[in-house]
Amino acid sequence: MTRNVLLWASVCLFNVVTLVAPWDPDAGIVKSMTKLSGVQVWATSNNDSAHKVLDNDDNTQWTSNNCLPMDYISRSDQNILYGLCPERCHSNNPQDQDLDKITDGMTITATKINPWTENVRKASFQIILPESTIQVLSIWGIYKDNTKVITVDGSGHETDIRLLNVTDSYHEIRINNLSGVSVLKIESPHDFILKEISALGTKGCAERIVIDLGQVQRIGVVRTRHWAGAKAAVSAKLVMSNDQKVWTTVKELVPDALGAVETVLSPPVEYRYIAVDYEVFSANYRHVYCWEIDAWGEHSKWGPVPTPVPQENTVREILGVNGIWGWGHNIYSDSITAGEGPYLYNQISSHARNYHNLNWDVLDPDFSPRFEQMAKSHGTNATWWLNWDREYSTWQKAGLYVDVSLQFTAKDFPESSWNTPERSAFQYGEEFASHFGQAIGNGFVDAVEVGNEPWDYHSGFYASLLKAMASGIRAVDTNITVLSGAFQAHDENADNPPSGNYIGTRVKEDAIGNVSVLNTHAYSFISTENGQRIATYPENQSSTFNSIRNILRWRDTNCPSKPIWLTEWGWDSDGENEACKNSECVSENAQALYGVRGLLMITRHQIQKATWYFYANLDNCDTLFCRSGLTSSKMHNFTKKAVFQAFETVLQMIGDKYFLNVFKEDSGGYVYLFGQQMNNPDATSNKVKSFEKATHIVAWLPVDAANTTSTSITMDLPRAVNVLNGWRITGATPPKLKATEDITVDGSHMSLNISSRPLIVEIVHPDHAGEIVG
Repeated sequence: MTRNVLLWASVCLFNVVTLVAPWDPDAGIVKSMTKLSGVQVWATSNNDSAHKVLDNDDNTQWTSNNCLPMDYISRSDQNILYGLCPERCHSNNPQDQDLDKITDGMTITATKINPWTENVRKASFQIILPESTIQVLSIWGIYKDNTKVITVDGSGHETDIRLLNVTDSYHEIRINNLSGVSVLKIESPHDFILKEISALGTKGCAERIVIDLGQVQRIGVVRTRHWAGAKAAVSAKLVMSNDQKVWTTVKELVPDALGAVETVLSPPVEYRYIAVDYEVFSANYRHVYCWEIDAWGEHSKWGPVPTPVPQENTVREILGVNGIWGWGHNIYSDSITAGEGPYLYNQISSHARNYHNLNWDVLDPDFSPRFEQMAKSHGTNATWWLNWDREYSTWQKAGLYVDVSLQFTAKDFPESSWNTPERSAFQYGEEFASHFGQAIGNGFVDAVEVGNEPWDYHSGFYASLLKAMASGIRAVDTNITVLSGAFQAHDENADNPPSGNYIGTRVKEDAIGNVSVLNTHAYSFISTENGQRIATYPENQSSTFNSIRNILRWRDTNCPSKPIWLTEWGWDSDGENEACKNSECVSENAQALYGVRGLLMITRHQIQKATWYFYANLDNCDTLFCRSGLTSSKMHNFTKKAVFQAFETVLQMIGDKYFLNVFKEDSGGYVYLFGQQMNNPDATSNKVKSFEKATHIVAWLPVDAANTTSTSITMDLPRAVNVLNGWRITGATPPKLKATEDITVDGSHMSLNISSRPLIVEIVHPDHAGEIVG
């Protein structure tokens, strides 16, 4: 009975905890304002497809109707003559009736224009035009004899612009590009019939798609995939309104931008209606597209920057590198020349990550890898010559913490090839941990990832593999660190292969207990105004590097005790005689500066490990990530690039220090504190407490590396300090320059001259010895 009471109490306690902190697979999402309840959308034409700009799918679209040749005539928003008759129309025969049919937007109705008297054999019709500039004038009629089309300017001067005859009957007569016109006249010696007259004015073929947010919202970022189609639009504009009467253009868009574009509104603006306006080319059968429209507040889809928390890991402990079997030498690492391979990259890396291909271990995912035979130099099930023990033991001897990313994809092992997916995944995990793990294995592997980027599997299938493989690992080893594959938490629509990388559907509550660490990748990309993806500096408000924030929020909600590893990040650059040709390339100097600044931001964002991609450039390769190396390729002897030297320099100065706090973090400058580890660090640690532990201040401007701007900032410090030294990271050769002249200190007042190149200031508190500079 007592046991039952205790069991019941435990269940109740579990339920209470569950209610307090329920699992939320979408905890990282910052929902677009356009996807909130009550939002409506409509368009100037083909309104039935307007909803597609809100369907979370960049590959579906609203398509306008064809303005020309015929659609515009029945639309009052395009046809400037629509409904003008009879008020602005006149016939010289007062008995002529139904003049309204001439501008009623229908070519199936008609009005006969008759001569006025027997003596004056002339039938005449005129219409006063609302605009003096006409892009397209269209006339439909039936003619018995020569019929003149005449324009009249503001001074009454008449110009014959077209002579119609019987062969023009029933056809559209189109006249383009009239200017300075106030009246249009049509005259004939005989009666004639006008079926319709229509015109496009200065606005031409205009289309608009409108989103009603339901209420006024504070808008900081608008994302549009507004590609209008090939040679479809003259212009496109992002416009906003609060009453649909007065519209403000907030951005001139590039209608040919193929990819999605983000418009940052700084400062944010307050509007209820968001629209995209298109001016369509005045040609037959031209229409425009709009694919998706999203809007967020000033922090975009990334959400606000998290509260700074003192790090529990030093800068050196955080930084690692992505490697590969043999480190590009195509031989085992224990056969590489001294000072190369793991003994080169360990100069700046505390850990190394290997892409451990599952298809090197097994021919079929249901087979055993035969690691015990591999250890006896008989190879694995799939690779006769392979011995991972030789490789990983050498990495460990080089002082590297070894992280193995088990790389398997549907391309190599389709879902159909896993006959017993859960049992096979469990078995592989169990055998891997038994051989390489810390508990009963040889201990050559410290961490294992269940997939690198297994994004081409369906979410449910991968989730079952993760649960089973992590369970298999844990069945024999509770010490080894287990990670999921690398996923993101900001886009719930990225759920389908081959780009299914959303964590909410792949890392589930029933598996998280056996997962030690969350895994994500974050590169720093933005889209230009023409929709082209380029690399950018890590602090850029629109940069995808900010996706770290979303994974942090997801973690804080669902598994707050688990660390996060950023297992891929970096930039591509030229350097060391190896060109970089992609749109995502940056200069070698920028790669170095962004690498250092990115690392500083990573330490501030509670990331436990950050693994640079890649150890070296790749030979004979010019696609994305081929030039992301810390060194050149084998072809150029793995020469250290500027980013390698920059990391070396930073680690020499603050490698054994911990991030403590943010002193400043805005467009005017980033200022971080580093120093001794805080006791019992938490988010409530204030600047005074963290400053007491500070040994270094690091400051820089969050701008493009090519920006040579410098600015002076002044800070009131919590207490007086002395400055021991000051260095600026150059991102070039030499990697640092003395910068004491950029530092002025007067007790607790400090002024720094900062730029895109980080300034590292070594300080000491007055109760310690130190030379004062500045």
